[in-house]
Amino acid sequence: MKTSRTALGASVGLVAVALSLSLVSFVSAAHVTPTEVAGNPTCGTLVSGTTELKVEPVEDGTFTDGTLTVTIDVRDTDDGQVFDWTSNIGVDAVFAKGGDSGNLYVYDPESTGDTGLHAPLNPSGQWAGLSHISFCYDVEPPTEPPTEPPTEPPTNPPTASPTLPPTGTEPPTNPPTLPPTDTSVPGGPTLGGGMLWLMAMLVLAAGGLTTYAFVTRAKATARRRD
Repeated sequence: MKTSRTALGASVGLVAVALSLSLVSFVSAAHVTPTEVAGNPTCGTLVSGTTELKVEPVEDGTFTDGTLTVTIDVRDTDDGQVFDWTSNIGVDAVFAKGGDSGNLYVYDPESTGDTGLHAPLNPSGQWAGLSHISFCYDVEPPTEPPTEPPTEPPTNPPTASPTLPPTGTEPPTNPPTLPPTDTSVPGGPTLGGGMLWLMAMLVLAAGGLTTYAFVTRAKATARRRD
């Protein structure tokens, strides 16, 4: 029986130790190992290009600057004051100030929460009480999809109408020019146009007289027979 009680006591002791170690681990564990920084630096000094949301005094609640919103939960432990935090956007670093210095927690990549953060140890061997907490963040510019140039339909070259070879221009055909009719009597003087007309009239007149003489003679002959 004594042996059973001894074994039971040892088991309870082991469980208590395990729970104690688990509690210490939960309280002090952070996702990153902090770096102690002396003084009261700002986020612009701690992490270049970041904006600072400062919570002072440190207490439970939700805090915002219009862009970053954080909710913190502060707890007192046997080792000192610790806090957990969550945020709406990624945070680059958290500076937990207590005493003459502070612990800097840097997140790469950015984080939206962590647990068990605290200030550095004070001379008493405990974590110093939190005087303020600085949340350092930057706002990434929105990623715009690359703008593709508008697609233009392919431009077809204009269809050129077939070019016909120039039609040869033939010179106008002029009727052949006949040489003037030579109306001159061989060996005689050259007759002009007026002389030719006069001769034609005389021929016609002579013919008329001949016809008249013939008709008259015929009539005379007919009378004699009667």
